[in-house]
Parts: sequence; structure tokens; C-alpha cells
Amino acid sequence: MTYLTSPAKDLYSPLMELERLLSKAATSQSVPKVNIVQNDDWTELRIAIPGLNKKDIDINVNDNILVIQSAKEDKLEKTEGRSILLKEFDYANFKLEYKLSENVDMEKIDAKYNNGILTVKLPFKKEDETVKNKKIELK
Repeated sequence: MTYLTSPAKDLYSPLMELERLLSKAATSQSVPKVNIVQNDDWTELRIAIPGLNKKDIDINVNDNILVIQSAKEDKLEKTEGRSILLKEFDYANFKLEYKLSENVDMEKIDAKYNNGILTVKLPFKKEDETVKNKKIELK
């Protein structure tokens, strides 16, 4: 699982890449390529998953964990009279998990899929929406 925190320099490390490689080797799932960009207002994931339809992609947030997954049957099969000479990509299942920071506004998460790129925007809560100090009234 990848942890999405702020600032952006904390988002990527060689350990994250090792985790991705080990995850791919340990399962039959493919691991799509992901770009993560961030500014003061949001973090954005750009995930390369060509060949899928919107109905093939499932996105949920459960217990502050963003889960992006897909299951699509690869229809490239060996048929009589022909065989596969080279197969460098597939439409195998994948599952990405990202632990979201507390400052992500869950109600405003937005996702778009266009030309094989899934874009998930994770807006941050505004300063006035984040409770930093609170007086607890004694009753």
C-alpha cells in the first residue's frame, strides 16, 4: 500500500518502487504505471490503463484507503492455425491501494477516464474546514 501524504517529496521512495515490483511478482496482477502530482490544493493520480472501459474500473475509499481496481478478461487466445509470437501487455486484473492523509476532502474526490489515462483528483480540505483546535465544553 502506498501512503499519500504531504509534502510531495514524501510520496515516492525507492521502497515504494520495490513494493510495486514485489507485488507484481507475488501475484498474477499487473501493476499499472502511475504519475502523482501535487500542489497546495490537491494531489492527483494519473494512471495508465489503456484498453479498459469505464465499467471495468472500480474506485472506492474505505477507512481512508483509496482502492482502484479492475478485472478484465484478456481475450487474446491461441487459436487453431495461429499462435501468439509476442505479448508485451495484457488486461490482467490490478489493484492499487493508497492510504490517504486526513486532509483529503473525501466528498470532493473526482475521477475521469480518457484515452487510457485514469485521473483521480484528491482535493485537500480548506484551512477553515480542518478543525485544528476545539474547546470541549464540560457538561
